[in-house]
Amino acid sequence: MKKILIIGGAGYIGTVVTEHFLSLGHQVICIDKFLYQNNFSIHSFLGNKNFRFIYGDMNDDKLTSKLLNEVSDVVILAGLVGDPITKKYPEIAHKINDLGLKKFIDNCNNKGLDRVVFVSTCSNYGLIKEDVVADENFILNPLSLYAKSKVEIENYIINLKDTVDYDSTILRFATAFGLSARMRFDLTVSDFVKNIYQVYSNNIVKGEPCLEARVETNPIKMPYPPAPSIGSIFENQKEVLGRSFGE
Repeated sequence: MKKILIIGGAGYIGTVVTEHFLSLGHQVICIDKFLYQNNFSIHSFLGNKNFRFIYGDMNDDKLTSKLLNEVSDVVILAGLVGDPITKKYPEIAHKINDLGLKKFIDNCNNKGLDRVVFVSTCSNYGLIKEDVVADENFILNPLSLYAKSKVEIENYIINLKDTVDYDSTILRFATAFGLSARMRFDLTVSDFVKNIYQVYSNNIVKGEPCLEARVETNPIKMPYPPAPSIGSIFENQKEVLGRSFGE
């Protein structure tokens, strides 16, 4: 059984990762500041004996040093996420996403950890042609402040190789989607699903029992099917995306 520290564990991805680790029987310690007033997102974990929540900051050296000595592995999800917010608050973003993360990573050494996982982003690749597949060796071309910070931290971690006593892993996530205890509808697929759901809901509330589709130039009236749940729409999108990538 592992004892895992998740920095930013109450967020969109963090809550899903927490649930997964707990389902495998691991112990999870979650640190989060509830920057987005998302304290509701951890309610379902509070009765689990293997879950422990700490309201705090990753740069509280006294706190993190104590916790790092208690755990076997670390997952780093904390930070200001996305281009809009880092563009709006560049100084705060630099303090958290660059200086803050480097400081925390430095604090991970000599704690007897097995592995430190840093969650990065596919935005590091910048714009690439549609027929090109980017892998780990693809040239990075970060365009946003958010992506530039992620590349900076990736390089920082890579340059620590053979100087730290733990193994490190960097994961470049594609745009996430799906259900979470801390939902985000500012992400592409999630926003698409929300809009579909709202179209169904709004038309049903308005008493409009049909939608109009056009075959060539002739309008066709079709009855609305029962409104789908957001979860079922996500599952459908997951199936479609899986087929697109040959899964």
